[in-house]
Amino acid sequence: FNNNSVTSGGWINYNVSGAVNWTTDSYNGRTYGYISNYIASSNQACETWLISPSFDLTGSPSPYLSFESAYNYSGPALEVYVLSNYSSGNPNAAITGTLVPTLSGGSWNWVSSGNVSLTSYIGPNKRIAFKYSGTSSNGSTWEIDDIAVFAQ
Repeated sequence: FNNNSVTSGGWINYNVSGAVNWTTDSYNGRTYGYISNYIASSNQACETWLISPSFDLTGSPSPYLSFESAYNYSGPALEVYVLSNYSSGNPNAAITGTLVPTLSGGSWNWVSSGNVSLTSYIGPNKRIAFKYSGTSSNGSTWEIDDIAVFAQ
């Protein structure tokens, strides 16, 4: 995100519903992925995904995902998935796994996800997907950074 673009390097910003997009923001010299459905003084209903470029975990005995997150305000938690063989369109049909990383507890505190195992998803054409949801009455603000997949 350091180049102020969430779609550089092959990342995909996809709206299942609504018109809220992932973008970048900066604070204290740190640039990160950012999403909030609070726009023009009201919450906007949405389901918006940030989807990584495709990668191949074939031959990796213990791959894992790591990232950092921060959030604030009330609303649904950020969800993290593994997609298989996704190329375009609604990512819900390509979900092959739900990941359970450690997420920020709020108050804009940055927290490491820990090493989230991807061992169950070894194979070609995998993607990590961050799903953000908000309603017309609530929504949190999420920030993510330092996303990495390690193949050991």
